[in-house]
Amino acid sequence: MIANPTPRYYRIYRLLKQAIESHQFASNEALPSENSLAQEYQVSRLTIRRSLELLQHDGLIERRQGLGTFPKPGNIKTAPLPADINKLLARLSEMGSSTQASLLSFGYETASPDVCTKLELPQGAKVQKAVRVRYHDEQPFSYLITYVPEHIGRQYSEADLTRLPIQSIFKKLGMKLASAEQGISAVLADMQHAEALQVDTGSALLRISRVVRDADGTPVEYLIAAYNPARFEYRMTLSNKRSKAGDTWVMDAAAKSAKK
Repeated sequence: MIANPTPRYYRIYRLLKQAIESHQFASNEALPSENSLAQEYQVSRLTIRRSLELLQHDGLIERRQGLGTFPKPGNIKTAPLPADINKLLARLSEMGSSTQASLLSFGYETASPDVCTKLELPQGAKVQKAVRVRYHDEQPFSYLITYVPEHIGRQYSEADLTRLPIQSIFKKLGMKLASAEQGISAVLADMQHAEALQVDTGSALLRISRVVRDADGTPVEYLIAAYNPARFEYRMTLSNKRSKAGDTWVMDAAAKSAKK
């Protein structure tokens, strides 16, 4: 087994930060003492002190003389922005109107073999590529890379994509989106992700890849998105289906749509 190279004090800092932001500590109650935390995490008090210093630097705790260390309610983040996986396409426009996006780059390039395969294009075909960061409550939560076949991309401008969600642009072009194939996995933040999403390099991110098809079944968009799990989460509704073979949990068969 490869040892975790992250310093212990930083790992404990991340665990305590997560606990504070998820309201596991009451705002009017002191955190466990340094001795208690040292015993819980089986480290020295010096290690705990360094973890607490990072939390204090982030404005997540305050030290009260003679009383202890308390979470700072004003700096505790709200719950992550949720997205209902049972509604894969129907609420994309709603998501676009309730959040803000910054366009980092826009241009045309020769598609990689993987992009050609996803969009069912011949090798060497050109695509329109855009990179965006989406915000909610002025906090970045997603890093989006979209690939669109060139003949579609040429029908809208960089200014259009700055003003409108890409799904709204497709609608204005008279395109009818009918289905999507989506995969969810995890990825570590590289330098571009870290800078855009305000996270540390190497942080775990939620990765979503999606191919959107029109009514003819033709791929019109390939999306690769990275989400900060502290600010975004996917949810789904499951139903228990009973049969002779046993109980099975299945996703409710609603209009399958997602947000981006």
